[in-house]
Amino acid sequence: MVWGSDKKMLDDGDPKKEDEEEEQELVEPLTAMREYCEQIQKLVKAREWLETCTDCVSLHPNTEEDCTEELFDFLHAQDHFMAHTLFESVK
Repeated sequence: MVWGSDKKMLDDGDPKKEDEEEEQELVEPLTAMREYCEQIQKLVKAREWLETCTDCVSLHPNTEEDCTEELFDFLHAQDHFMAHTLFESVK
């Protein structure tokens, strides 16, 4: 007679398959939080500035502008918001 995980191992033939299914169910809290943060007004504004700069730079191929400042502003605003909420979801 076979019990517990041994039965699953004999039925499926691949114990790794079960582990992969369990891993797929996990949700990365950082990714979920980033998606939520993008809806906050301050982050929406920073993202709009970044996209505007990117569009402008892509239209002018000979410019020296590279939107680094806008990117850092967006990432800073995102990290600032997430710092207060991310660690509440960590167990």
